[in-house]
Amino acid sequence: MRRRSAALGLGVALAVCATAAAGDADFRAAARDQLSAELAAAQRARAAVDDKVATASADRARRVRAAYKLLRAGTAPAWLDPDERMAAARRRAAVRYLLARDRAELGLLADERDQLAAAEGRLTADLARTATLPLPARGLAWPTTGGPRAVVAGFGPYLHETSGASLSRRGIELRVAAGSEVRAMADGLVRYAGPIRGLDTGVVVDHGTCLTVIGGLAELRQIAGAAVHRGDLLGGAAGRHIYVEVRLPVGAGGVPVDPLALLAPR
Repeated sequence: MRRRSAALGLGVALAVCATAAAGDADFRAAARDQLSAELAAAQRARAAVDDKVATASADRARRVRAAYKLLRAGTAPAWLDPDERMAAARRRAAVRYLLARDRAELGLLADERDQLAAAEGRLTADLARTATLPLPARGLAWPTTGGPRAVVAGFGPYLHETSGASLSRRGIELRVAAGSEVRAMADGLVRYAGPIRGLDTGVVVDHGTCLTVIGGLAELRQIAGAAVHRGDLLGGAAGRHIYVEVRLPVGAGGVPVDPLALLAPR
């Protein structure tokens, strides 16, 4: 009987390890997929800017040649009709303006190209990091305790009811009791507390291996820079729903993963 129980326990442990390994693979794949898509977008954008630079440079070269001929003629002679002298002065001024505008435009395009090249470098480095990225442990605390906590909107792709457009949700929406206390899901450091576009008021907490984003709050009890422990009060729910994201700390804004895969069993 003991052998059977031990074998059963070992089987359960192996199943849990296999599930965790599969989840880790999913997280790493999600990070690779998002960063690869962002890198491809940056590369396309830089190629488009390169095309604009080439076109603008060719246009500027043509204008410089034309301007050289005009400006080389010098100032209109004194005996020329005043109206004609004024017209010649306006043409020279227009040429100088166009050359200055072209130079400024090329400068802006060059800055944009440099920024995109830097973004490509960061994304390439982040993509390489995904193979050894420390992943968050399972067992994050639910942000509210007591009362209903039904998941009313899940993570991932969904169809918008009104427009019929295919969209993707980066977190989950929970139905909670009105005014529920919302608490930290793990130990960490508050990176931001305040208005979040599309999520009303919320809090971003850095837990090292992941960041949690909780929106839909009416009252905040923490400020940016505050250290919090699992279960510490962050604020109160503004209504009967709160929004929860979990992000891996890689890439510019982090890579969202399904919070349900990391939350402790209810």
